[in-house]
Amino acid sequence: MPAAERRPAAPRAGRNAQRLGRGPLWLLSTASLVTALGFGTLFMGHWTWAREVLCAAMALTTGCFLLTLLDAERYWWALRVVAGLVAGGYVVAILRLTFFPTAGGLGTPAPLLFLATAGFMVCGVPALSFMFWGHTRGRLARDDAGEAGAFERRTAGLMPALAWGTWIAVGVYLLHLLVQ
Repeated sequence: MPAAERRPAAPRAGRNAQRLGRGPLWLLSTASLVTALGFGTLFMGHWTWAREVLCAAMALTTGCFLLTLLDAERYWWALRVVAGLVAGGYVVAILRLTFFPTAGGLGTPAPLLFLATAGFMVCGVPALSFMFWGHTRGRLARDDAGEAGAFERRTAGLMPALAWGTWIAVGVYLLHLLVQ
């Protein structure tokens, strides 16, 4: 009778501690599908490798949103893939503007690099956190996380520090524009 003596397993909180409702998922699925089809139509006949990657990323995003609509518990990894695409997009933008500034673009690359960096701090870091831990505020924000390690304790203050850093950087940038 060892089976009768075992305790029932506690209900799982799920792999992702944060969830999107069905309404926003429908909206995001539709928007990413329309964007993927629009880019495909716009680029028709003028394909480059960068445009192909962009269209493939939008199609992957659409597929991930649709899988999450079908079953969020089974396809828990789909939203993490989307979060990885968001964070990766900001990293690629920062690297591109750092090492390959736009020639004849919208102006000097410094404001564009600043905007890409601020966007990474505001959107990319929470997306990266969700990709790794299933919560935008990191592993310590989860109730089911268990004992935190040294890495989690050191990085727990990262989100508030990035928020303050972003606001300070925006203030310095605006002050620079006023002085100029």
